[in-house]
Amino acid sequence: MKRRICAAALLTAAVLSAGAPAPVSAGTREVLVTDTAGLTAALADARAGDEIILREGTYENDKWQGKWAAFFADAAGTAEAPIILRSEDPEHPATICGTDQSNKVALSIMGDYWRIENLRVGEAQKGIVLDQSCYSIISGCEVFNTGSEGIHLRDNSAHCLVENCAVHDTGTVTPKYGEGIYIGSAIGTEGYGFACHYNTVRSCNIYRVAAECVDIKEFTYGTVIEDCTFDGSCISGENGANSFIEIKGNDCIIRRNTGHRNGCEKQLYGFDLYCPEPEWGQNARIYENSLFLDDASVDFVSGWKCSAQVFRNTVDPPECAIGSNGNRIMDVQGITLSGDADENGLCNAEDILTLQDRIHGKTDRHLSSRNADLNSDGMTDVFDLALLKRLLLSGEMQKPDYTVSFQKEEAGKWRACNGLGSHTVTFTVQAEPGAELELSWGVWDPAVVNTETGKAGKWTSFSFGYQTVPESGIVQVSADLPEDATRLALEVWGYRNSSGSLDEDGVVLRTITAR
Repeated sequence: MKRRICAAALLTAAVLSAGAPAPVSAGTREVLVTDTAGLTAALADARAGDEIILREGTYENDKWQGKWAAFFADAAGTAEAPIILRSEDPEHPATICGTDQSNKVALSIMGDYWRIENLRVGEAQKGIVLDQSCYSIISGCEVFNTGSEGIHLRDNSAHCLVENCAVHDTGTVTPKYGEGIYIGSAIGTEGYGFACHYNTVRSCNIYRVAAECVDIKEFTYGTVIEDCTFDGSCISGENGANSFIEIKGNDCIIRRNTGHRNGCEKQLYGFDLYCPEPEWGQNARIYENSLFLDDASVDFVSGWKCSAQVFRNTVDPPECAIGSNGNRIMDVQGITLSGDADENGLCNAEDILTLQDRIHGKTDRHLSSRNADLNSDGMTDVFDLALLKRLLLSGEMQKPDYTVSFQKEEAGKWRACNGLGSHTVTFTVQAEPGAELELSWGVWDPAVVNTETGKAGKWTSFSFGYQTVPESGIVQVSADLPEDATRLALEVWGYRNSSGSLDEDGVVLRTITAR
């Protein structure tokens, strides 16, 4: 079969279109299946618009079909006429399975626009695998008892949606490959395309998995993992499996998930960012998740040389560090961006839905009144909605301003969170009006060679010079940070008035913002 590569599209369009399955055309051909031979035949003969309906029962096959699968199809549907494979009665689903958890894929699909609904799939090495399949949906399925991963979106499968699925008891034979849901392929894998972009995993319950609940591989863009529930109790720690989600792709959104570590000593992190190749594992947005990690030594997010913005999360115990094990992870306290109603650092079609739902009282999800009030009248209403639509159509997008966390180390010295490299950082400081104030900033830059030691990495400090504090008592100073800068600090080097030196503890750092 000729390899198909789906064109990349905007992440928002992918998420929204995935949430609304395409209507089935009037010319649907219904195929009722009652036994294994009938299912094999229906899949082999499938065509756009077919609705393959499985009566309750077990469909088991010990013969290979297609690419090493118990059941296989390579037909393609269309947006108007997807191919549907579903149980006749969702309350009494049909079961598709192999015969050995160390052998075969239970259900392998190669083709666009499939809808796989309300099935039980398992008893094979892998559960459901989509290859070269774009705009397909796996919904309401239970995937279980697999020697390796449960669901795999592979070989240039893009813009797909996995929703409302239960995935459990994976990695029963090979724990290090026992991911619940696996997106893309690892570096070094041969024979499969890496362009598994803009896929969404939504409202899934993933438990008793030996590897990560979700593994997002390098060379993928725009994966969204949202509203899922994770159980870490069986995570094995093998092959780096030590977190709910491993993030190696770029531009991922991880939001509104709930994870329970349940005492698993092998789980070291909530979410693990990893950079197997330069420039991958970058620009993740991790927000509104609730993780219960049992142990204060477990990091909420970890990732060396991986960039992420982390905000509005809940972690228990609260001592679990956010981004303590990552030099590019930004701990965000707030985001200012006109039109960004859901305050996630992006202004897109999702903000229209957020504002629209709030106006109609349909949701209690987070809304930034500051960002959504486009006409600055102190209210968020239909006028702001109209302006937001106009803003998106214009394409004139601003960059967000991130208000980030910091800690006071001693009188007159503060340390900012990581992840600020390559940003313009503004410090807002309060001091005595009329006083003279000298502030300095410093960073650790691993790209600079220390001439004294000959080793890479050097702490460098820069003075903003003396300036007179205005009547407002507010001073703002800005600095452009090097790309790899970490451990940013602000320090008072001088503070005086006409009577002499002043106590540096009287200087207050109000905010640090990054753009």
